[in-house]
Amino acid sequence: MKLLNITRTYRNLMRVKEILQVLTKHGFGHLVARLNLAMHIPNLRSVGIFSKLPPYLLEDSPSVRARMVLQELGPTFVKLGQVLSGRPDILAESFVKEFKLLQDHVPPFPLEEALEIVSKEFHALPDQIFATFAHEVLASGSIGQVHCATLPNGSEVIVKIKRPGIEKIIETDVAILHFLAELAEKYIEELKFFQPVLIVDEFARTIQREMDFSAEAAYTEKFHVLLGKEPVVTSPRVYWQYTTRNVITLERFRGINIGEHEELRKLGLDLKLLAKNLIASFTKQYFVWGMFHADPHPGNILVGKDGTIYLVDFGMVGHLSEELKSQLATTVLALLKNDLDTIIEVYADIGVFHTQINRRELKTDILELLDKYFNTPFQHLDIAKAFQDIIQIGRKYKIIFPRDFILLGKSLVMATTLAREMDPDFNLARAISPHFSAILREKFSPKRLMNISLFHLWSTFSLLQKLPLEIKEILRLVKSGNIRISMAHENIDKYVRDVHRVTNRLSFSIVLAAIILSSTWLLKSNIGPQYGGASLLGIIGYTVAGVMVLWLIIAILRSGSL
Repeated sequence: MKLLNITRTYRNLMRVKEILQVLTKHGFGHLVARLNLAMHIPNLRSVGIFSKLPPYLLEDSPSVRARMVLQELGPTFVKLGQVLSGRPDILAESFVKEFKLLQDHVPPFPLEEALEIVSKEFHALPDQIFATFAHEVLASGSIGQVHCATLPNGSEVIVKIKRPGIEKIIETDVAILHFLAELAEKYIEELKFFQPVLIVDEFARTIQREMDFSAEAAYTEKFHVLLGKEPVVTSPRVYWQYTTRNVITLERFRGINIGEHEELRKLGLDLKLLAKNLIASFTKQYFVWGMFHADPHPGNILVGKDGTIYLVDFGMVGHLSEELKSQLATTVLALLKNDLDTIIEVYADIGVFHTQINRRELKTDILELLDKYFNTPFQHLDIAKAFQDIIQIGRKYKIIFPRDFILLGKSLVMATTLAREMDPDFNLARAISPHFSAILREKFSPKRLMNISLFHLWSTFSLLQKLPLEIKEILRLVKSGNIRISMAHENIDKYVRDVHRVTNRLSFSIVLAAIILSSTWLLKSNIGPQYGGASLLGIIGYTVAGVMVLWLIIAILRSGSL
């Protein structure tokens, strides 16, 4: 990313300075120094970033200091930390735990601004749109805030309104993050494995979806349709006539947080039945629909007086492609047969190996993991710990799992934990086995196998048809001499600059030596005009040589390479 795209204004340059200052203040000055920012932002020295804020020692751990950095830098960085808290395959456990503590401590914006946004979006005053509109804020976050309202037909709704100016703030911060990620990937060797640029790209897509309320509304509507056939689990209806990119209006549910067990018991509800219904719904989401609620914490699940489970807030949704669902099914079958080679091959098919690994050691670690959990009764199995152990093996061998696989694990752990809290004897295997059996039957059904075979047969036939023409075209290019082989070298620009710098200094030194020798010869020969009994040309030559020597020394010192 070109630097001019993010520092074309003084305001953006000051934001870069602020980010670097906060990093330095919390003890990450060594990373700032390794980014070689002076090369890319020469005028950054003028705002004092490198001179006024030397790093100082802090007693807090790096993970705590990293959380403090994100918290201090505001909404965009808090969101980044929240996204990273769901990537235990990338971050160490200490960072994941700290980033889970990040909260949107953002005060609500004034009611007048909220009403103005509603009026602008719908070209009418709020009291002309809604029968009632609560002035009190129900909830407030970095992206928007929520008000309760009533539609003209009497329906109770919640209205989520985007925070004014937040898109511009996030756009600037994401651009700066992308620029810093490129530098980190280029200059900080130990960070290359984590692929900072890809992390920022994924974060940018996530936060862009979150800022587009129409996208959240689409997911909410899709779940409302899918869950419409379920008798005990549902999700909010979307009122599209009152929804835009900046305002979303949803059906309001009145229920109790699923984590408030005593309140649920007071209503006479069967907690074991609630646990069963909850897991049945999520199992269908995972293995049948291939789309699931990726953040099922207690605040996003309400229970009505009649025991109906309400799923709300679809800002984070995971997807399982047909390929990934098939790979997971194959993995389960391989687990049942204790077939470690197949498990490793499935991971290789997913494309999560970024380096050469010792497969023998990996098989040994997986075998130890199976020995640890395979003979444990399922009702006593700690799903969260098992998932954490799987991630730890991935970290050991530098395996980066697909994002939706991580979301699946996170969602499954959270949903299972809720079920276990309501029913200590809950058996996950018994709950999911009917759905999983149906998936396996469908995966290996004669009809599906026939369709796959026909597809591969057609692909092979198509390839054979095109192959002679492709070979003929390649031979024609070879004969005409129009085939080129291109080679690229990573970071070659840096080496080219270094070679140019060395060559220039060598040439400079040769010229300097020639001037000194010539001046010495002139002084001894007394040729030309005289000054104080010495050759004036020789004196001028020595003066020029002295200036050149001083210039060369300053250039070497400024480069930091003696």
